[in-house]
Amino acid sequence: MTHLEKLNNIPQNIDLMAGIDMSGNLKHLFKSPSKVPGYMFLLCFQGTCSITVHLTQYAMKKGTLLILLPDLYFQILEQSEDCRFIFAGFATELVRSSSLFSKSIEYTPFIFEKPVMQLDRKGSGLIYDYIRVIIKARSVACCTITQEQSALTFTQMILGLGNLIKNGKSVNQQYNRNQEIVKELVRTVVMNYHTERNVSFYAEKMHLSPQHLSTTIKKITGKTLTDIISSFIINDAKAKLKSTEMTIQEIAYSLNFPDISFFGKYFKRYTGMSPKQYRNTEL
Repeated sequence: MTHLEKLNNIPQNIDLMAGIDMSGNLKHLFKSPSKVPGYMFLLCFQGTCSITVHLTQYAMKKGTLLILLPDLYFQILEQSEDCRFIFAGFATELVRSSSLFSKSIEYTPFIFEKPVMQLDRKGSGLIYDYIRVIIKARSVACCTITQEQSALTFTQMILGLGNLIKNGKSVNQQYNRNQEIVKELVRTVVMNYHTERNVSFYAEKMHLSPQHLSTTIKKITGKTLTDIISSFIINDAKAKLKSTEMTIQEIAYSLNFPDISFFGKYFKRYTGMSPKQYRNTEL
């Protein structure tokens, strides 16, 4: 892979990156929790490592596939000397275009809840071989792969991932109406939680009454609608508190809180501590 000193060194016009990490560059880039600059497929094909995704810790070994959504915080804590990754990354703007978003959204709730998948030999071999083809294609094309080609590549990757998930019975192949509502809610919350916390906003977006939406979500997930919305907000706030130099006021504004006091009360309600106390605690 091309050696990068910092994630912000990635050129803005790059829609697709792929490579094999032989030198530990990924560990250097993600030595502290850092926001993923796109949609990333990361396959461990040798050795072991310990990682965090949005502050949740996971172990990876040969055959483990990590799928990272844009804006999640990722960190590599430890890795064995023989640990090797092969990866493909896609620009956020590319993934969030309407044509591609519709293809990936079916799996977004699953990926957000379970970003790490342990694949069997056939599944990991398929992902490995496919990314190797992408690497070779980029080399032959001298890094001039078009946006249309990148979009097609992403579509093939996400559909292949979908087949692996379905074949592993990790998601249902058919959804009833209530499950469709949950899936649509997660999609809507992922797109809007930075600015919207009001239940009525999500109900209006989904053309449902707040009561019907709340009752359905509670029935299927066991959680209240407010709990689901707040979990996204709190996880985002925790990641920013631990892994950025943003002030608490800046974090509050980034999540559309009117002031630091309101943000502090909201954060403490769900965590039992103030943002400052949380920032000063050990991970």
